[in-house]
Amino acid sequence: MKQIAVMAGLLIAPFLIAKAVGADGYWAGRLGLALVFLFAAIGHFIKTDAMAGMLPPSLPKRRALIQISGFFEAAIAVSLLAWPKSPLVGFVIIAFLVAIFPSNIYAAMRRIDFGGHSAGPRYLLVRAPLQLLLIFWTYWFVLRGSA
Repeated sequence: MKQIAVMAGLLIAPFLIAKAVGADGYWAGRLGLALVFLFAAIGHFIKTDAMAGMLPPSLPKRRALIQISGFFEAAIAVSLLAWPKSPLVGFVIIAFLVAIFPSNIYAAMRRIDFGGHSAGPRYLLVRAPLQLLLIFWTYWFVLRGSA
C-alpha cells in the first residue's frame, strides 16, 4: 500500500506547491500526473516479475506485456509535458486507466503478493478510488485544462 501513498503524494504535491507560490496550477497538475506515470513506469522495469503475476497465466508473454506497458507509461509522462494542451493525451490516459483496472481486480481477487493486492478485495477499496482520482485529475488538468 506504500505505492499508493507515494503515487498520491507525487500527484498532489506539485499542485499544492504551485498554489502556495502562485505558479500555474494546470501545469503543476499535469506535472503531478506525469510523475505518477513515471513512478509506475519505473516499477514495471524494477518489479517486472512481480507485476507479471498480476496478469492471468492464460495471457501469453506476461513479462513482455508488463515491460511494454512500462514504456507506454513513460511515454504518457513525457507526452503530458511535451504536449500540455493536447486533448488526445488526456483521452489516451483515461482509456489506459480503464483498460488496466481489470488487472488490479484479478490481482486482488487472487491475493497476489505485490503492491497491496495481497490484502484481497479490500485492496480495491483503496485502488478503485485512486483510479477514479487519476481519471478525474486527467479530466481536470489535461482535458479541461486544454480547452
